[in-house]
Amino acid sequence: MKRLSKFIPMAVLALGLVGALSSFTSSNNAKDTVNIQGYLKANPFGTVCNTSIMCSDDIGPLCTVGSTQVWGKDANGNCVVELKRNHQ
Repeated sequence: MKRLSKFIPMAVLALGLVGALSSFTSSNNAKDTVNIQGYLKANPFGTVCNTSIMCSDDIGPLCTVGSTQVWGKDANGNCVVELKRNHQ
């Protein structure tokens, strides 16, 4: 029993260090959120767009204004890119 009581504090310390290290590395690997200008479609095809709020390309719920979805522009300038809610 005496031997076991010497190793318990070391085991607790080792588990604490491993937990701290794993949370530190996961926070450093987190993706930075990018602000993207969002637009509201003025027609169903997304060829006419009205400037709206800033959104994100991060994983999360859809970017909306009320119940209306906000879109990002593609390379052709059409509002067809799905954006996510900005978490900042």
